[in-house]
Amino acid sequence: MKKLLLCFFLMVTVSKCAAAQTKADEAAVQQIPNAFVTAWATHNGHQLAKLMSDDVDFVNVGGDWMHGRPDFELYHTRLLAGPFKASTLTALDAAVHFIRPDLAVLHWTWSIKGDGEEDPKTHVPRRGIFTMLVEKRGDAWLIAVAQNTNEMPGPNPELDGIKPPIAFPPTR
Repeated sequence: MKKLLLCFFLMVTVSKCAAAQTKADEAAVQQIPNAFVTAWATHNGHQLAKLMSDDVDFVNVGGDWMHGRPDFELYHTRLLAGPFKASTLTALDAAVHFIRPDLAVLHWTWSIKGDGEEDPKTHVPRRGIFTMLVEKRGDAWLIAVAQNTNEMPGPNPELDGIKPPIAFPPTR
């Protein structure tokens, strides 16, 4: 019985060590906002879709929910060839929390200029925050779930005394 328990303990320990998250995985997840921005800069929805899992659930800032890479790709192909064809997306800050070695929550803030939706008087870029669930599938980290939210203008009095892990830098 003792040998059986010892074998079980060793198997659990070895399997946990084998599945431990690596520095390379942490770096790969931290790189996703840059990969998204780089793909956006091509204004090619096909390139952007390569970052998504086949079964991605994606909610845009307008509250439209897309399921699956084909719908994400079609929507973003139209968006990037149409109203956002001259837009420039910039990643501002990111925070990552690993749930498991192969699953992480990624929050990142962004700003976008040239989409026609920035402030018409000042042309200050529109800003927002992504919440993404990213999963390691094979050797690649892919976006499995994403929620995109626009920043609300002005201070939020309910946040008084609360320091978000990442916050928008003050506008200039």
